[in-house]
Amino acid sequence: MRKAFVLALIATALTLALWQAYTVRIASVEINALAVGPSGGAVLPIRVTLLTPGDGRAYVAGVPEAGQGFGPSAQIALYVAARYSGKPYINYTALLRVLASDAQVGGPSASGYITVAMFALMNGLQLRNDTAMTGIILPDGLIGPVGGVSQKVAAAAERGIKTVLVPIGEKPSGIRGIRVIEVGTVEEAIYYLTGYRVETPRSSVVDDTMFREISKNLFDAVYRYYNQTVGRGYVDTSLIEELKAKGDYYTAASLIYQGIVNYYSDQAASSRRMARTLYDQALQLAKEAERELSKIPITINNIDLVVAAYTRIYEVYLQANSTSPQPGVMYARAVTLKPWIEEARKMAYGPAVNESGLAEAARMYLDYAKAMYAYLETTYGVTIGDYSTAVQLAEDLYGKRLYLASMANSIEIIAESAAALMASASDKYLSIAKDRALINMARAARCGYTNTLPLSYLQFGDYYSQQPTRTQNALTYYIMASVYSTAMGDVACTSKSEVVYQRPTFSASESKNITASTIYTASTREDVEGKSLWLPLVLALLAALALVYSSRR
Repeated sequence: MRKAFVLALIATALTLALWQAYTVRIASVEINALAVGPSGGAVLPIRVTLLTPGDGRAYVAGVPEAGQGFGPSAQIALYVAARYSGKPYINYTALLRVLASDAQVGGPSASGYITVAMFALMNGLQLRNDTAMTGIILPDGLIGPVGGVSQKVAAAAERGIKTVLVPIGEKPSGIRGIRVIEVGTVEEAIYYLTGYRVETPRSSVVDDTMFREISKNLFDAVYRYYNQTVGRGYVDTSLIEELKAKGDYYTAASLIYQGIVNYYSDQAASSRRMARTLYDQALQLAKEAERELSKIPITINNIDLVVAAYTRIYEVYLQANSTSPQPGVMYARAVTLKPWIEEARKMAYGPAVNESGLAEAARMYLDYAKAMYAYLETTYGVTIGDYSTAVQLAEDLYGKRLYLASMANSIEIIAESAAALMASASDKYLSIAKDRALINMARAARCGYTNTLPLSYLQFGDYYSQQPTRTQNALTYYIMASVYSTAMGDVACTSKSEVVYQRPTFSASESKNITASTIYTASTREDVEGKSLWLPLVLALLAALALVYSSRR
């Protein structure tokens, strides 16, 4: 009898445990999103629902009027909200339904508010029902500008809403009966909408030791090349020496590189034959570099060096495929690739990067890059250079499973688009963007990321910020530093493989001239564990059915 009773208890406990593990929890909230319709501003209710466990996807229904980018921005909102909650976004499925059809959500313009709503649901917080918000969420937690703010705030005032949060630099004047607050980060938005203060890591934990060593090596290589090939006349050597003395090696190297670009551009302009020669040689060098890079393991320590090398390789290809290729620019980029690849080889140790996790992150950034570019072009009529080609290149790279190269292009598109949106208030955003970069670098450092590229962009941002006419350049580089550290930090924190590469050893002569025959040894631990796909598939089906049902109500 006692034995049967014990077995019954065990069976009950197992049943409860399984029920707890596979019970879908549902939490929902309605937000007062702000939009612009045919007759002006409007308050547009959106129902935000989270299912747990989930499949990491955001599903949207009832928004045929929504601008391009609503879906990708909702996905980024889920991604950001989960990160700030300290939880994997894959734990959740998000359902969004616009409850009206008489106005437009301008692409990602409600994504900041949606991010806060998701954060509130994840953490059991209440949203203030007398407060509304408009603003784009960026992957790094910045809130970006939107269109039609005056109309949106006026509509909120007419509806009786007491407070509206708007992006930095977009506070309208002359609208009575409502309080308008500018916010630059998702933490500020969370506080004003919930009263909860999000703790962020201190920037003092960022260690730049490795960055200084790598940037000095890159500087030495490019300066040596300049002195041996170009000689003089294209670089202000006094400025280079000044930057060198301060330890600003990356900025100095970038200025030297620009001198090399100008030199080869002059060479290309000297004759058609020379231009064709530089064009052909640049493509050959880029292809050789791509082959060498493909042999190097991608680890947490060298991931951004690999990203940087791929970015430079595909800049050559992007130029080659443009309507007006610049052979001098192509050759300058191709001929300075080798030092980046050598540094990537040196740093190819530590945990390998999980390709499936990298693919997931790259897809998300690619979709959002397309949404940001489309929003900038359709809402503001702004076109950045040949970025339609860059978007297509990022898509092509993803299709070829070159996820790092795709992500690098996507991040650049996002940063350039965000900086263009912030152009009217670039001075106000400057310190916010820099602080955001430092915070995200600190977070990434906790997961072992070296922040080589983010620190490079930060240094260049500092250089431009000291020049009154180059504020926009500084802002772009600060955002690049912030988004890169966010993306690579997420990869470092969540996408480590069980394969660990040992640190390669080089003699003094080998360190100066590393060959492609360097052998890497991996510890014999099991690779990435396979995951069951049935639960995410069932959840996706349930989400789709829920959206169909809600859209018919």
